[in-house]
Amino acid sequence: MSTTRRIFAALATLLAAALLISGCSKKSSEPLPDAAGLLQQSISATKALQSAHLEIVVNGKIDGLPIKKLAGDLTNVPAVAIKGSSTITMGGSDVDIQLVVLDGTLYAALTPNSWLDMGPAVEIYDPSVILNPDTGLANMLANITDAKAQGFETIGGVATVKITGTVAAAAVNKLIPQLKASGPIPATAWIEKDAPNQLVQAQVDQSEGNSVQLTLSEWDKPVTVTKPAV
Repeated sequence: MSTTRRIFAALATLLAAALLISGCSKKSSEPLPDAAGLLQQSISATKALQSAHLEIVVNGKIDGLPIKKLAGDLTNVPAVAIKGSSTITMGGSDVDIQLVVLDGTLYAALTPNSWLDMGPAVEIYDPSVILNPDTGLANMLANITDAKAQGFETIGGVATVKITGTVAAAAVNKLIPQLKASGPIPATAWIEKDAPNQLVQAQVDQSEGNSVQLTLSEWDKPVTVTKPAV
């Protein structure tokens, strides 16, 4: 056999071995956990949650919801409150603001520390509902049906299990009233793979291309929110 043929034969053997090893690796990959059991663990963890860093991203357009994105620190101890920043739509333009929600009132600043009392937060969107165990994310998780574990994903450096299903209209409308769901809608939850199985990310899809995504991190890190000078 010529030298060239021997080289090609050796390469072919190595390629076949590599493919065999690759196939074996896939077969021995970690099995997915039971979706229903993981959801229950995350429901318990989310109900007990007292604070977190929150990020909201609105993809597409949700009528009545002016928020495009929001990032802030959220707490329900000693009172429900949030401080952070947001991009909202005003008069057809996107505007960046600082925000504080305290005692149900929204305070906003279009320029640093020039605060205005915007009235009841619920008239725009009250993110403080998110940690409410009866109306927030824990309740949404409890109302997901047909849950299926789809795979492992890393979100913000946290190993998670991606779970898909549908969520009842009543639950999603309590969390985000502007969705105005009239029936079950698609929902996805990314739950921390390991204990305590914190909820890392959730998404609800109002329609194709129109969704709201909420991401949590820094669970139970102390948060202090004070009323701004207006």
